[in-house]
Amino acid sequence: MKKNILRLLAFFIASVTFGQNIDNFKEDFKKAIESDFNETDLNDMFRTYSNLLTPHSDITQLTASLKNERIIQYPLSEFRETDNYKSNIQLLLNSKNPNHRLLSYLVIAGTGDTNYEKDLLDKIKTEDTKGNRIWSGMALMYLQTTHTTPLFDFLTENENFGDSHMIPLYFKLNKDSLQNTAYNKINSENIKAKILSAQLLSITGKNKKTEQLLLNAAKNWEFNIKGYAIYSIKELQIGNLKEVFIPLLDSTKTRRIAIQALTNSPTKEDVDYIKEIASNQKIVSKDILNGFLESKSPENVKYFLQLIASKDIEENYYLDIHKQPLLFSDELLIDTQRTLKTTKHIEIQKYLIKVLQGRKDSESMKILLNYLNNKDSSVRYWTVDALKSTKSSLVIDRLIKMLKQPEKRVSPITEILIRNEINTLQETYTDIYKNSRNLEWERSSIEYLSTFPKNKHKVIFKDIIQQEDSDFAINRDAVMGLANLKDTNSIDRIIEVSEKERLGSDSNCQTYIIALSKIKGSKSKEYILTFKNSDSENIRELVTEIITNW
Repeated sequence: MKKNILRLLAFFIASVTFGQNIDNFKEDFKKAIESDFNETDLNDMFRTYSNLLTPHSDITQLTASLKNERIIQYPLSEFRETDNYKSNIQLLLNSKNPNHRLLSYLVIAGTGDTNYEKDLLDKIKTEDTKGNRIWSGMALMYLQTTHTTPLFDFLTENENFGDSHMIPLYFKLNKDSLQNTAYNKINSENIKAKILSAQLLSITGKNKKTEQLLLNAAKNWEFNIKGYAIYSIKELQIGNLKEVFIPLLDSTKTRRIAIQALTNSPTKEDVDYIKEIASNQKIVSKDILNGFLESKSPENVKYFLQLIASKDIEENYYLDIHKQPLLFSDELLIDTQRTLKTTKHIEIQKYLIKVLQGRKDSESMKILLNYLNNKDSSVRYWTVDALKSTKSSLVIDRLIKMLKQPEKRVSPITEILIRNEINTLQETYTDIYKNSRNLEWERSSIEYLSTFPKNKHKVIFKDIIQQEDSDFAINRDAVMGLANLKDTNSIDRIIEVSEKERLGSDSNCQTYIIALSKIKGSKSKEYILTFKNSDSENIRELVTEIITNW
């Protein structure tokens, strides 16, 4: 039983569920009441009715998202009104069978039934098995209980802080209640209690009491946990930090987060102190750079742009532009453009250029076109990627010229040419495919040729799908090339290739199903119908659509 959480995760990753029918669930719920309901039966219900039983699980939510399914908050709310539920839920809740009890916690959460809150509060303390304790606690949190202190103790005993799945649910509870709980627990001798209290205060608002408690923690806690308090100080943008934080800059355990707190401070003296350190560094450290990059202050982000434009920086510094949405804003556009024109750092150029994606102003276009001439292929690659939505004939002409120069071309050019339906470059791409020893360009060439195929390309496509070790992406594009040419002679081989990929999952066969639907013919239709009852919902829907429109 204690492995239920891990088993559930494995089920979600390894298997695809059928449509989760509420009527089928009702019948299975009746069967579950039987005394011999065992762990295998419980896991079968986990797998079959994940969206109904565990809508509060982040794993369920992720799985549903990947399958484009919508999860209702309380998917069993109507079931709650049935005699089936009313007559049996208390029996399951108090059963001596731990599998019954765990099922009851899931069903109560799925129905949104708050009448059993007192029972669940008892269960998080008295359940013998960890799996049962966890799901009873999860149910309480999903039902939006206001009893945050018992749940706090439950989390410090049962949550894995290194791989947290329950804390995000806990953080959604009433903020005032969470704050009071944190105030009462932050001075605990329990390290996990200290950590969770500090984390809670980062989301419950700033006031003098919160500021004082967090500053005391940053000053007095052991170095290996100070960072949690400092993180909350950063998030709340607490000021007047310099005096307490200077010693924190000397420890590798706190330096990075302390810099971030100082650069996020509303106090000018705090920010200026880090600027002074940066100005005195011959090579600006990544901790300083990221401190200014990730600041919530536009002025500090502008200072970051100045640093990378004018100073030497740590070798191989990685600029993660997505850590700072302000880089994409109109407010910082002029500063970003200035940096792109002046920075000498390739690692900055190739990532910062991406923030100009979608920009059509003359200065941005001038910079983008200039970067197409960059000597570094990675800079050219990301520059072309930033232009992927372009419809400009001037840009497209430049890209075609680059394509015809082996030393200049980069593969994102192909996507732009396809999107703009530039269908006259078959000879160029055929030559690239035949002479390239680069998998990226082999894929790119076949992608283009399969989109705009000529009859003479059948030989290339057939040769690819005959090879047992062909790259899967190239294989699928080659099949689509044959489909676009309506090559009926390839049906048998396409089916053979599809069947090999089908061994892994029906989802692997989507391209082959679409290709056969284009080629038509009785054999194609017959094979497509073998997927009619596929385990994959997406494949079933695809087959239904194809056959309906056949």
